[in-house]
Amino acid sequence: MNNDKTDGQGQAAPDVPAPVSLDEMRRLTRLVLWAALIGAGGWLNIPLAWAPISMQTFFVLLAGLIEGPRLGAMAAGLYLLAGLLGLPVFTGGVGGPAIIFRPSAGFALAFPLGAALAGLGSSRFRGKFSFGRAFVMAVLGSLAILALGFVGLLVNTGLSPAAAGLTLLTFVPGDLAKSGAAASIASARLFSRRGLAEPPPAGLKGDAEAAAGPEPRE
Repeated sequence: MNNDKTDGQGQAAPDVPAPVSLDEMRRLTRLVLWAALIGAGGWLNIPLAWAPISMQTFFVLLAGLIEGPRLGAMAAGLYLLAGLLGLPVFTGGVGGPAIIFRPSAGFALAFPLGAALAGLGSSRFRGKFSFGRAFVMAVLGSLAILALGFVGLLVNTGLSPAAAGLTLLTFVPGDLAKSGAAASIASARLFSRRGLAEPPPAGLKGDAEAAAGPEPRE
């Protein structure tokens, strides 16, 4: 039996693509918005010798905490893609693939990983996301960014490991403050109870629901 769809003249009708759902449109809008915020954070910076202190890390961590690991990493990846293609979204208003040779390259290239690590908490504890849990995940994401930033400093500046480590120490107080600020926002009642973050992976869904407890009766 032939199941092909045909039109009135007996010819096969072309396949019509499924319409984009409202949820997908919202997800795409948030993705672009977070990428734009990460780029805007580069304009809020304190110039230093090798790499500036900027607000980009704050928006990277916040995107992961609120949206979850997948969408958070995608937002950071979209920001990187836009910059590598030439848009002036990197700190200082520059763009293009030459960014990989700058001292700050390691920090920027680590943004997707940092967002993903921070977002693991929102997937695991959705519905019961305390400040402490959010802060720990944000710090882990920040440490990943610092670690790859350390590698970038070694490769692109010729600094010794000791000198690169001392340079990283200047970022630690600010990163702790940004981790705390991102955790405070992400653990607020609006996000922890209603949840803008993506649903947890299938294997963790049951655990997350059990951790959240029964829904309160109206």
